[in-house]
Amino acid sequence: MNQLIFDFARRDYPGFDKFLGSANRELVFVLQQARDQFVYVWGAAGTGKSHLLRAWAGQAAEQGADARYIDAQTMPLDDSALDADYLAVDQADRLNDGEQALLFEIFNRFRNSGRGRLLLAADVPPAQLAVREDLRTRMGYCLVYDIKPLSDEEKIAALAGMARARQLEVDDEIFRYLLNYWQRDMDSLVQMLDTLCLYTATTRRRLTLPLLRRLLTQQDAV
Repeated sequence: MNQLIFDFARRDYPGFDKFLGSANRELVFVLQQARDQFVYVWGAAGTGKSHLLRAWAGQAAEQGADARYIDAQTMPLDDSALDADYLAVDQADRLNDGEQALLFEIFNRFRNSGRGRLLLAADVPPAQLAVREDLRTRMGYCLVYDIKPLSDEEKIAALAGMARARQLEVDDEIFRYLLNYWQRDMDSLVQMLDTLCLYTATTRRRLTLPLLRRLLTQQDAV
């Protein structure tokens, strides 16, 4: 089984409290309450879909439920998912034909039995998914949320907090420059922050705007 199993001694899942920004408060509340049987979230890469799905499954598992998280790009959706109390399927647009048929069966089993919770995520809304039509019809049962991206100020505040946690003081102008001249999604920004932290730790050089410009120029040249 390649589904993600959470080890609570190590807390191998992110918490809802670490989900950044304020624009998605209603969605976070809905997922924390876990009252809706079928929920579908969508948004561009880097908006935190995987974070939310793993937090949702992790919370359920911590409460004693049989909870599974599956990244459809790297993990197969198999028959064992039929036994889950909580099933989170990330990148649902990557499911193959057989997995789509199984997800259709899961929808029917959960709906007919009145038990089970299903949380799906993809980059696009359900109507735009390239899936079999009967599965798309079942997705009509879902409560659908569009994940709102962080504002620029929220991204800067989040990056500054991460830098401080690494004992690195970074001027906000550094992060503003990254937002203007680097990829703007949080995944890419956090990866760049990790790179900058490693660079300053190994070279013992203070991170300045001229230094950042040179580093980005070198990155573009790779």
